[in-house]
Amino acid sequence: MSGTSIHVVNVSRSSYAVIEPLPINRVRIEDAFWKPRLERLVKVTLPLQFAKIEETGRLENFRIASRKVKGVYKGLWFNDSDVYKWIEASAYALVHFRSEELCKLVTTAVREIISAQEPDGYINTYITVNGLKRWVDLAWSHELYCAGHLFQAAVAVRRSLGDDDLYTASLKFADLLRDTFGWDEGKLKAADGHPEVEMALVELYRESNRKEYLDLAEFFIDIRGRGCVVKASASRQFFTLSSEYLIDHKPIRELDDVAGAHAVRALYYMGGAADVYIENGDRELWHALERLWRKIIDRKTYITYGFGSRHDGEAFGKDYELPNERAYSETCAAVAGAMWAWRMFLASGNPEYMEVLESILYNSALAGISIDGARYFYVNPLADYYAEHQRQPWFECACCPPNIARLLAYLPGMIYSFSRADRAIMVNMFIGSRAIFEVNGNRILISIDTSYPWYGRVVITVEPERVDEVPIMIRLPSWIDEHAISVNGKELKGRPGTYIKITKNWDNGDRISIEFKMMPKLIQSHPYIEANYSRTAIKRGPIVYCVEGVDNKEFDVRDLVIDPQKSNLNEVFRKDILGGVMTIEGEGYIDECTLRNFKLYYEYSERGAPMFRRVRFVAIPYYAWNNRGASQMIVWMRSHSNKVILD
Repeated sequence: MSGTSIHVVNVSRSSYAVIEPLPINRVRIEDAFWKPRLERLVKVTLPLQFAKIEETGRLENFRIASRKVKGVYKGLWFNDSDVYKWIEASAYALVHFRSEELCKLVTTAVREIISAQEPDGYINTYITVNGLKRWVDLAWSHELYCAGHLFQAAVAVRRSLGDDDLYTASLKFADLLRDTFGWDEGKLKAADGHPEVEMALVELYRESNRKEYLDLAEFFIDIRGRGCVVKASASRQFFTLSSEYLIDHKPIRELDDVAGAHAVRALYYMGGAADVYIENGDRELWHALERLWRKIIDRKTYITYGFGSRHDGEAFGKDYELPNERAYSETCAAVAGAMWAWRMFLASGNPEYMEVLESILYNSALAGISIDGARYFYVNPLADYYAEHQRQPWFECACCPPNIARLLAYLPGMIYSFSRADRAIMVNMFIGSRAIFEVNGNRILISIDTSYPWYGRVVITVEPERVDEVPIMIRLPSWIDEHAISVNGKELKGRPGTYIKITKNWDNGDRISIEFKMMPKLIQSHPYIEANYSRTAIKRGPIVYCVEGVDNKEFDVRDLVIDPQKSNLNEVFRKDILGGVMTIEGEGYIDECTLRNFKLYYEYSERGAPMFRRVRFVAIPYYAWNNRGASQMIVWMRSHSNKVILD
């Protein structure tokens, strides 16, 4: 592990950060669940993505813009951002697994980008190649959105690979933005229709210590909601952009709902606002973020922790508007939600934010990429009755593949952190790993040995260079029913949904042992979610389950009914499928009387006596569905109690 600190979100000098994440290069993931995924990220996913970036003309656009070759612009107007996200993902992934091949691909992409930069710092191949005016269609052009992803890529390359060339180009571009946008007379008073640059500018400020970048991020946060974004629109949009869609109808400090807002835009915006708060401590801004968090998490979030229920506008719906088969739940929204949750945690230390982050990772985010690392979901429904939804190797709008790649590359930096208030080492997630902390001048090695998320036994070993009293805080998930915690055999007690704080003089080889039951549970939803009325879902630990047709060929998944009192759920670990997963087997029934009545509508008197046939079903983790070909799938199954089963 390198001695230089490599952060994704570097809050080491941020005045209002309560928590500091451990640098990603001080963490080595070693468990059987996540380590293979990070290896595939470097060996399979990112090389394949680069091939697609070349094949679809995304990198060629930079060559055309730099006049190295002649040609016409290829693809969507924001395709530059896919290249930037890929670079960022690659740079951080290379910290965990070195690949000279991938390093060379990153260098190739960086050189093409720099060569396309205009003399004043501007980079946007769509505008340059097509000879268009800058900033005239900000509501739709994604110019600042692309710039934001460029800045994040540049910071990642500098921190991880030690190459300053892209960073230098980004500073020049950021200076152009500083001179172009702001409250001063003569400057443009607008923001991009797609937030993203806000988080990027704050991180660029953290890297460069140039406060003007933080000031510009604050400007972009505060100008939104005044109608200025909607006005910054030309006439070439595919559809009318509403102020609600752009989150431009109310300033954030007055915003109380995001219904109709493009989910990714809204979540990136909240992430940027959280970053600004971490730097300036604006309590009014923080209270707005807390209010919007409660609104979204309590009323607009799928059980899979997917965000955005509407296909129309890829948007959030109204309260409890959470259809299953028509769920949008874009993979990018999961990534954006994880980024927001992470920043809320760094700003507060509240374990709820980390629990949501973990839930996103194991469900809606991980569903976005196939187990072999080569195919993707853009949309993540919670039901597929006609076996029509298929993972794809790429998309015309390819925002999701490199986005999920960069989230996976961030993962090592989320497992551990340091609490400033408690001067404590924090264990946020149970992922088999080794981490190095420097506390009070003492080098402390923390290792986690676990088979989580399949089993609830965790052993944390502490190896300090010298005996020292340092608090260690361990997050206990809220879903734990029974647990046992001991330090060197001495029992302790914690409260689920909080961090347990253990303070002692740690000596080499001290062990913290945690045992908790991970029983499958049947979940109900709020009665206002109409799609889930009289339905139940299965959850075990952090993982949501689904019933997939490939495992349940005896019946149509729509016909499965579960009696919560007689479901007899049990766990079976299957090494032979889906890379090794814990499956849930149970008992349900099929009402054959209903199946035999082929009328579309009929009177109750026509139904006849129920004829229930008992069936056994198998459920798999939701993230793993559609990895074995097209198949039916359902998360929320019909549920009825007190039924008499006739064998």
